[in-house]
Amino acid sequence: MKKVFSSIAILATLSFAGGFMDMGMSGDLHVMLSSDRVLSQGQNSIKIELNRGGHGGKVVDAKDVRVKFFMPQMPGMPYMESKDICKKTESFFECNVNFGMNGTWQYQVFIKDEQGKDYKHKGSVNLGQASSMHGH
Repeated sequence: MKKVFSSIAILATLSFAGGFMDMGMSGDLHVMLSSDRVLSQGQNSIKIELNRGGHGGKVVDAKDVRVKFFMPQMPGMPYMESKDICKKTESFFECNVNFGMNGTWQYQVFIKDEQGKDYKHKGSVNLGQASSMHGH
């Protein structure tokens, strides 16, 4: 029963979000990464929103936002990474990431705010994990 419930909870989360979202704080800067669709192998567009003091705080008009997604080297697999300099669009920044394969990718967001102060936000994303739960 417990296994069935957790599968339902995960499916509900995925379908509710309809895409990808991850957020956290770097100092006094709230960093939110999101995508309209679930992240997958190949090209993905990611939106980065920056707010001062927390989610919904003052929008930060950063001077420079860069993103790096990478997968550490593993036996039989080379190190992989995808980097982009994000472009400002309305009140957020947009970047493109190319994932070479499914699995867990680490990410780092490098931000230089409007005063020239540097911030770094780190996290990870899992690609292609949900589909492996069905049928087996």
